[in-house]
Amino acid sequence: MNEQQDILARIWSGEWLPWLSPRLRIPAAQLLMHAGLALAAILVAPLVDAMGGDSLDATFKRTLGALAATRGLDSAISLAQSSEISFSFGPGGSIGIGQALDPVNDLVEQYASLLLTSTTALGVQQLGMRMGRSLGWWLFLPSLTALALAIAARGATQATLMGWGRRLFALALFARLAIPTAAWIDAVIAEKFLETSYQQATNVVEATTERIEQAEASGPEKPWYERYNPLNTVGDRAQQLYDAMAGVTESIVNLAIYFTISTIVLPVGTLWLLSKFMGSLFSVRTG
Repeated sequence: MNEQQDILARIWSGEWLPWLSPRLRIPAAQLLMHAGLALAAILVAPLVDAMGGDSLDATFKRTLGALAATRGLDSAISLAQSSEISFSFGPGGSIGIGQALDPVNDLVEQYASLLLTSTTALGVQQLGMRMGRSLGWWLFLPSLTALALAIAARGATQATLMGWGRRLFALALFARLAIPTAAWIDAVIAEKFLETSYQQATNVVEATTERIEQAEASGPEKPWYERYNPLNTVGDRAQQLYDAMAGVTESIVNLAIYFTISTIVLPVGTLWLLSKFMGSLFSVRTG
């Protein structure tokens, strides 16, 4: 380990440029090293963009699909809430059977709001990746310019230009590769640790929507004298709805956790770690 660090220190200090004066070796070596790293980043960028872009697109489509499914569930619950049984014994009247679903409906609406936030976060990431892809090697031009000017400078000015060159290079490297890299890492982590719970919860939500719609579309076949008993009818319809809703609350919470982690927490955390890594990697080089 120490031997490798010594080799890197010699390379970075410009000892492999003996034909240059000692004053020019360090800035010239750092310029050449940063130019090589910039070229490598540009060459590897299409592969990173493809991997990260596919991951972002898949997550975005999944979030939109979840939002559509949530809207369907919300509509089904709203229809069930508005259901009422009319009867005409004596003065007549009606009995609502869906009001007990208010807490679940509120939870579904909050989950839909979270999905809108998730799609916004994914859209921001896609925009950032497109901007980095469009700017390309121009992102590295300010840092390489500062390092080139450092060759002609002296003393404190040279050290300042080299420091700015390294910082700008770290920023350029982050802007060009961080978002697609983070998207790919996030997708791998989500698939590894969160995919099973996501699939189970999604299946429950879709099945719940179908059961509510079926309960609203058709009532149980009963003899005529039982169909005219409003209490029995309300109890049967309510039982169907409550059976359909069993377990969906937990599934919605699990889906909310999944999308919060996969579209907000993981991207922010991964980008923060990458920024710290980039900063420490290039700031330690003091020349």
